[in-house]
Amino acid sequence: MTTVFIAGSIAISKLHHLVKERIQKIIDGRLDVVVGDADGADTSIQQCLTELGAASVTVYCSGDRPRNNIGRWPVKNIYPKAAPGSRAFYTAKDVEMSRASDYGLMIWDCKSTGTLSNVIELINQQKKSVVFVNKRQEFVTVSDGRSLETLLSFMSDHARMKADEKIGLNSKISSLAQSAFLLDDDQNRKPSVTPEATPDAGHDDQQAANMKLRMALIQAIEAHVKAQGWTQAEAARMLGVTQPRMSDLIRHKASVFGLDSLVNMVEAAGLQIEVRVAA
Repeated sequence: MTTVFIAGSIAISKLHHLVKERIQKIIDGRLDVVVGDADGADTSIQQCLTELGAASVTVYCSGDRPRNNIGRWPVKNIYPKAAPGSRAFYTAKDVEMSRASDYGLMIWDCKSTGTLSNVIELINQQKKSVVFVNKRQEFVTVSDGRSLETLLSFMSDHARMKADEKIGLNSKISSLAQSAFLLDDDQNRKPSVTPEATPDAGHDDQQAANMKLRMALIQAIEAHVKAQGWTQAEAARMLGVTQPRMSDLIRHKASVFGLDSLVNMVEAAGLQIEVRVAA
């Protein structure tokens, strides 16, 4: 049976009708649902599930008793090693819900780090999330680092900075990018016909070539920004990225950028890329 992890930002106390319609489809499809016990979105989701007559629901809570269980559904108790009341104590149940589910339905206020952590955790487990961006009243499907960047584009620079402080967002993005690169490399690598060649050597060469391309694009964009006399905020706006991403570029943090995103920035800057392949 397919299980859906439904969660959202604590600041959201009222669900949009589009979210309710999506939850109705989940119920109509007789899918299992796991939901948290927090105030805000969790409580609103529980209320919606109750009103729509959902039966196959499990409430996850950290500790002995759920803070909210409107439908009096079965409870899955999680007992973290973290101190009761701490952030790690409450997020432990979210990690378990990510593991127990097949995909996520998230309702996001464009700043909640808890919801972002759930989305990233699902990506790490190669599962997708359908995220309702509350302020824009639209759904965004997130399944990898690239689609995560699309989601993050809705954040203000201040919110993104706070997210980096709270959950190490930039580090998580970098880790996702590196994982994706290694996965692509493993899938695309062909066995060498030369007995003396080792897989590690080929892997290192490919990594080096990819990094060289990324750095070349980063340096070209940086040079263009300086030539135009743009501030980081102006450059971010012109290139269609957030200011923290622009800061990452200026600091040559190549590991957090994919080739596709850098090519898009080059095109947004009005620059042209010429490719030359030599034997």
